[in-house]
Amino acid sequence: MTELARTPPQLRRLFRTIDFAPLPQHVAVGKALEVWREKRGSRLAPPAADIQGAAATAVLDLSILAEPVRGSEDFAISGAGSQARPIMGLQAASGRLSQAGERRLAVRLRRLFPLTIEYGEPVLVRFVEKGRSFEVLATPVESHSGARALFCTMAFDELPVGQPKR
Repeated sequence: MTELARTPPQLRRLFRTIDFAPLPQHVAVGKALEVWREKRGSRLAPPAADIQGAAATAVLDLSILAEPVRGSEDFAISGAGSQARPIMGLQAASGRLSQAGERRLAVRLRRLFPLTIEYGEPVLVRFVEKGRSFEVLATPVESHSGARALFCTMAFDELPVGQPKR
C-alpha cells in the first residue's frame, strides 16, 4: 500500500505547492533543473562551479548560491544574479539571507533550503506573494569550499488584476 507524504503544517502555510519531483513551468527554472541534472551525473551533488559555468545568463540572473552558516539558521548568499537581487531585496551579490529586504521571501527560503539539504534532491515550490506567482527551485550542490550548498533559481509572473495578492 502506498501512502502520500504529509506536508508539515508550517510548510503548508508558506507554499501552495512543494514538489519533490519537479516539473517547472517557468522556462529559466526548467533550464536550471536541466543543467543541474546534466552536471550531477552519478554524484550526490554537482559542484556549484559546474552549474554556474554551464547555465545560461538568463538562469544565472535569476539565481543565487546559498551555503548554510554553521551554528545558525542563516545562509550565506553569493553570486546573486542581477534579477535575483531585487526579487530578494539584496543590495549586493553576496550577503546573508537574514539581510534580505524581502522578509517573507527570506522566511520561505529559510524553510525550503534545509528541506532540500535533508532530501538531497531538487525541490520546487510555488507560492503567491504581493501579486506575483513565484516558482522557486532549490538544488543541492557542493560549494566552492567543498561544503553542502544550494543553487536556487526563482522566477515569477505578475498575477492579473483581481487575483489574490496574499
